[in-house]
Amino acid sequence: KMGLGEFYPSLLNGFIEASNDSKYQFSMISIVKEKKPIQKVIDIINQHDGACIFLTEFQENEYFKIKKNILNKPIVSIAPIPNPVFNTVTFDSYRGGYITAKSFFDNGYNNVGIICGPNENTEANYRKNGFIDFVNTHKSMRLNWIYNGDYSIESGHEAYINLKNNNINKINLFSCNDAMAIGFIKEASENGIKIPKDIKISGYDNLPICKNITPTLSSIQTDYKKLGNQVIFTLNNILNNQLSESTLSLIPVDLINRKSTQKI
Repeated sequence: KMGLGEFYPSLLNGFIEASNDSKYQFSMISIVKEKKPIQKVIDIINQHDGACIFLTEFQENEYFKIKKNILNKPIVSIAPIPNPVFNTVTFDSYRGGYITAKSFFDNGYNNVGIICGPNENTEANYRKNGFIDFVNTHKSMRLNWIYNGDYSIESGHEAYINLKNNNINKINLFSCNDAMAIGFIKEASENGIKIPKDIKISGYDNLPICKNITPTLSSIQTDYKKLGNQVIFTLNNILNNQLSESTLSLIPVDLINRKSTQKI
């Protein structure tokens, strides 16, 4: 069983499952707290036959620097940026936010709010935009609270405190990842809030812990094996010169409904 820090183990496990029937073998290498992260990425890529990169905080100019300095290696990114530099495979994050809002609407949950991910993270913005766009195109819905989080459990705690300070005690929330939702639920529960009776909340990523907390957490399911399979397919096409640079492939997502959004 994986604990709260289970996003990266889940991601790696999906890639391992995808690689079992292929000629590829993946290793996960972290560059956290590197003084020169771009150079570290370049050095790592040049030591391998190719790479799948997940560099959520890098900007377009940093991607171009990597591209300029790698030794003709096949690269696939799984972190989207507005103008992809490498072939990119990622989940349909916009749809994830959109279908969460649609589920609220279909259940008559019209008073809604959102706990956003980091503003500089493209994927987090897609999740937020999908949710807000659906709300804005349905007159009965009202977006009455927005909190800017950072994907951490701690920002989920802080989100509840902000909600409380704004005297909001009945609302339906979309958290742009599971960690913030879990932090929110813990803080809310410790303050006597009953979920889903008082507040309903849905997360994103459908990590294994969603089934093992109280209440169980509704969440957008991201299939990491499908992601790994598409990365392998894309790498093969690059190696066989069948793919041009800067293509974008979106992996479908689904909403898994659990007790945190149940009608009471």
